[in-house]
Amino acid sequence: MKPEPSPAGSESEIQLLAALSELMGTSMAFEEVIAAAMRFTSAMMGADGSSLLLVNRKEGGLSFYIALGEKAGQLKSMTLARGEGIAGLVAESGIPVVVSDVRREARFSKRVDQVTGFKTGSIACVPLRIRDELKGVIEVVSKRVGTFSDKDLDMLTAIAGPVAVMIENARLIDEVKGLHEKLEKAGRVKAEFLATMTHELRTPINIVIGNLDILLGGFLGEVNDRQKDSLKTALRNSGEALNLIGSLLDLSRIEAGQVVIRVEEFRLEDIWKELELLFRIGLSGKQVDLVWEAREPLPLLKTDKIKVKEILSNVVFNAVKFTDRGRIRVCASPAGGGEEVELVVEDTGVGIPKEFLPFLFEPFRQAEGALTRSHGGVGLGLSIAKRLVNLLHGRIEVESEVGKGSTFRLTIPAKYAA
Repeated sequence: MKPEPSPAGSESEIQLLAALSELMGTSMAFEEVIAAAMRFTSAMMGADGSSLLLVNRKEGGLSFYIALGEKAGQLKSMTLARGEGIAGLVAESGIPVVVSDVRREARFSKRVDQVTGFKTGSIACVPLRIRDELKGVIEVVSKRVGTFSDKDLDMLTAIAGPVAVMIENARLIDEVKGLHEKLEKAGRVKAEFLATMTHELRTPINIVIGNLDILLGGFLGEVNDRQKDSLKTALRNSGEALNLIGSLLDLSRIEAGQVVIRVEEFRLEDIWKELELLFRIGLSGKQVDLVWEAREPLPLLKTDKIKVKEILSNVVFNAVKFTDRGRIRVCASPAGGGEEVELVVEDTGVGIPKEFLPFLFEPFRQAEGALTRSHGGVGLGLSIAKRLVNLLHGRIEVESEVGKGSTFRLTIPAKYAA
């Protein structure tokens, strides 16, 4: 005989689902929501205990995920074999089952009662399904014979659908978290590898550049014009290799979210002075004039100096790479009433096809054609510049015409605001 129904016990199945929906809208963890729903339903059905068992995908058995009632905690480590007990029967058939008297049911397994000391009289059990795929079962038990009827299965089935959805969502969230953690780990490994690799490569390349400078300076003996041209070509290519190594490391840091903004005060003219020699090394052997123009007064910048330096370096080196003769002009001027600084980089290089402009700032992309292929590179510099400009809340635009050259226009806030 069932106990007197509480106010909650007089609710219809629709009201039960409404109560479950309200629980799902709380900040409770989903396991707590399911447990609360099972307690609620068990009370309405006059049950003494309940459990939720999930299918083990590899072995096909059932494992206790949630167990409520006397000594239910002892079931958490227990697994039912495939087809074992009433829960196994429902999992195999996919059909809800009521057993009014377990003594008359040959499929009833006494193993659970032996573990907990509970004496089961009757059972109701329903499957948990998502898109026809069995996820597990929900089972309620009573010490009394004849506690449950077919009508009670409707109430138990009412919560089975939402519970199955919550279980599946939790599994998907766990999978996404696991994938995210793997990707994070892979990103860290990649970043560490690139950091080590770039350090190992930078050292010998810097030594090569240093020795080439010594040779070109005539410190080891007189060098004729033909030898100078060869040395300048070697110096230029060594500089490009060094720039590529730095770009790979920069990109890996950006993709791994390891970029930190460090704000300091500085002047743009100082950055140009630090970079000008490197640009001129890149232009060694080319008939190209490098011009810097600063329209006074330039505002004092209060942003990330290193990031601004990388942006200017990547955009100008792009011009250096694709300009064999003519001029590269870098013009800096105040903008936005002194709230911004504008950098314009103009070159007389090979130019960029109009159809490629939308892809210009994507990593590892270069315009097709003999002109661009002959200049080498892997298409990282502009991608890095674009991402760093975005980090500083700036803008970058480009105009270009094949055979005439390109103009890059960068606008960066004078003061960084997070």
